[in-house]
Amino acid sequence: MRKKALAILLLVAMLFTIACSPKKDDQPATPAGSDAPPEETSGEAAETPSGEKHLIIAVNPDYESFDPALAYEVYASMVLHACYDTLTVYTSEGLVEPGAAEKYDISEDQLAYTFTLKDGMTFASGSPVTAGDWVWSIERAIAKGGNGAFLADGIDKLEAPDDETIVFTLKEVDPSFPTKLTYPFFAVVDKAVLESQGGTNDSSDAASEYLNTTTAGSGPFVLTSYTPKVDLVLEKNANYWGKEAYYDKITVQHISESASQVMMVQTGDVDIAMNVEAEQAKTLDGAEGVNVIYCQTLTMSFLLMNRDPAYGPIADPKVQKAIRLAVDYAGIQDLGGEGSTTPVSPFPNGLFASADPLDVTKAQNVEEAKKLMAEAGYADGFTVDFYVPSQNVEGIDLVVLAQKIQQDLTAIGIETKIIAEDVMVSLETYRNGEQPLSLWYWSPDYPDNTSNLAFLPGNPVGLRANWTAEMDPELVQLGLDAGSETNDEKRVEIYNKIHAKMSEDAPFIMLLQFKSQYATRDNIKGTEYNDRYKIDLLNVSE
Repeated sequence: MRKKALAILLLVAMLFTIACSPKKDDQPATPAGSDAPPEETSGEAAETPSGEKHLIIAVNPDYESFDPALAYEVYASMVLHACYDTLTVYTSEGLVEPGAAEKYDISEDQLAYTFTLKDGMTFASGSPVTAGDWVWSIERAIAKGGNGAFLADGIDKLEAPDDETIVFTLKEVDPSFPTKLTYPFFAVVDKAVLESQGGTNDSSDAASEYLNTTTAGSGPFVLTSYTPKVDLVLEKNANYWGKEAYYDKITVQHISESASQVMMVQTGDVDIAMNVEAEQAKTLDGAEGVNVIYCQTLTMSFLLMNRDPAYGPIADPKVQKAIRLAVDYAGIQDLGGEGSTTPVSPFPNGLFASADPLDVTKAQNVEEAKKLMAEAGYADGFTVDFYVPSQNVEGIDLVVLAQKIQQDLTAIGIETKIIAEDVMVSLETYRNGEQPLSLWYWSPDYPDNTSNLAFLPGNPVGLRANWTAEMDPELVQLGLDAGSETNDEKRVEIYNKIHAKMSEDAPFIMLLQFKSQYATRDNIKGTEYNDRYKIDLLNVSE
């Protein structure tokens, strides 16, 4: 069984590697857009001493904190992964491997995880890293109650029997637990340093402000300065216990306009431009001195169709199946651009136990959809409100995507009134289950399919479509089985049943799994896409 499971994981790794590859051609490019780069930057690059290796990254940042206990944003994870150690790490191939742990063992009842730390680990301060530091760090994070605190909900007990050993005892079996440990929430912080700055492992902790401008970790870099809306600077950790970083300094510049990022990577003012839109990437393909990296993200867009009869004909399962057959998935992939895919169910391609992508050449059947509408008693169609957040996701305007769906549904007599709202406004009625038809997007809270079990009946996302557990008890039980099964072969069997059921009868239709792209100077290596950290900065070199 182990060999078969390993073969499955290797296949996933191969597919993920193929999906994230640089693309170049021989056609020159011109700068995209008319926005010029900012007239001034932080000046860090100009002040770099001769011989110092300096990497400059342009990012439109989302971070609000650099306290590992609080940070949960995408680019915060990129920065914190470079500054702090976690017991497990997520690879660019989509696998979970030991990080700061030499190994870990799982008890026979699958409830106890015992981690043995690697030898010789030290903090940036030079002090040794101990299991006691790790337990204190996680207790502090739990007490802070940040956005990532839910990741620790399944922990019943946490112990350090000696300086090299950490034992987690879970409340119930959770095969995704090693994946959750890849988050900075579970990183180790220097207890002695934090206590000198008001740090505690209870609700009285006052060290977050200190951690917003510096770090107290054991990773390959340290945060030496942060100026909001300008830049942050990382410098090599002289006391790092592992592989030496190539760069002495990394500056992450705040460049909000993607067009400016494109210009700057072309001129060499930055080495990496993280926020390149799909159309801009086309102009960069073949540009002298630039590589474009195309990758499949885990973010999906989907239609929600309310199952509550109070919202009218849209609640009828036959109508929902008709909508599923009416959608032009191939046309939607054209909007998404080269490399876009469509999952068959709410489990993104690239994760273990996901299904093969939808065959878009066979998925649309308008005539069959019309028959189902007639059987449901709506041969003449109906009108429905169609909610969509006025948001751009991975370079795709969701309102434009909604207009494409609107066009598709007219073929079966369904007229939609698009209601475009600010995402924060629309979230309230979406979460309350008050939208009859809506278009949304979702990315797993952690890269394991147990996160996406939220879409099943009776679960949080399922209830946003008023899809209650009583409506499909069999699917509810499959979800419970999938969330507790630790045998890889059995997990695949269970998920295959879930995919089959949800691709036939569910109030959700997967539309698109977004691809992404970013650009680097062509002398930069080690920038493979990682869905947890975007780029693993320790691996970047020239």
